Amino acid sequence: MTTFLFIACMAAAFMLGAIPFGLVIAKEFKGIDPRTAGSGNIGSTNIARLCGLPYGLLTLFCDITKGLLPSLAAAYLLPSTQMQSAVALAAVAGHVKSPFLGFRGGKGVATAIGALIPLAFMPLLCAAACCVAVIAVTRYVSLGSMILAASLVVFYAIFGRFDLLPLGFVLLAFILWTHRANIGRLLRGEENKFLDKKSRPKP
Repeated sequence: MTTFLFIACMAAAFMLGAIPFGLVIAKEFKGIDPRTAGSGNIGSTNIARLCGLPYGLLTLFCDITKGLLPSLAAAYLLPSTQMQSAVALAAVAGHVKSPFLGFRGGKGVATAIGALIPLAFMPLLCAAACCVAVIAVTRYVSLGSMILAASLVVFYAIFGRFDLLPLGFVLLAFILWTHRANIGRLLRGEENKFLDKKSRPKP
């Protein structure tokens, strides 16, 4: 029964994570395809830039929720941290490699935040505070996102959640990989700042 529940949670997490809410919101409310405008990303930052802050926040809420729901179910149904971590990763993988978008997708940060909430809230809250502080100072969402992933590993260790360190390191590597184009633009001084209306070529 546990094996069946694990497989079901993994499949549900991937498929729920794969729903491209940013694309749906931008097209339905503004008639914009975010894959061909702004940064070319379906995440909340690009949606906010293209459609306005309320639509960006709606996308953020939806992307967090689609990570939260399967992870919450896994926390109640599955007995081990390893299984719960795998379900969290499945939700993020679904967002980044959505079968609804030809196995393309977003950067995975918001979905990761949602998926991590049921596993250990306080380390995540501290990492999120670091993320918000970096964005407030620099206005670079991409930099804040990478800081969140890096600081999450540190706070898992500080709070004694060594069982979640493998998940933290995998997510850090994953988020750095999905932000590789952003890293290049940051190094060149070409990265868009939050709600900057100036358009740049998509990565």
